[in-house]
Amino acid sequence: MFTRRSRGPEPEFESDLDRPPALPGRMGVGAQVFVVDTDEDPTTPWPSGPTGVVLRAGGSAWQGVSSIGGSARTWWVEFDVEQTDRDGRGPFDRAQVAERFLRLAPPIS
Repeated sequence: MFTRRSRGPEPEFESDLDRPPALPGRMGVGAQVFVVDTDEDPTTPWPSGPTGVVLRAGGSAWQGVSSIGGSARTWWVEFDVEQTDRDGRGPFDRAQVAERFLRLAPPIS
């Protein structure tokens, strides 16, 4: 039988913007990201491969659930430049993007 140990109470934040930024090398609020383009994944909703910053966690009911094909977690990303989606809608300055389409930007040295 497995016993789950409590780590103590989870910290409460007024909003996702009050959360500490993501640790280097980890996806989270404040992480600099780029969205995969159609060369890497033809199913991407953002074909030009925009860059941006993660604003907050997405609102998916499946957030954090893994499935065949990867995580269903989503993140709200504010794009560096307004974007048009795969269907030609837009321009959008931010959008909810599935984590499977996001890559962490390389660290600035």
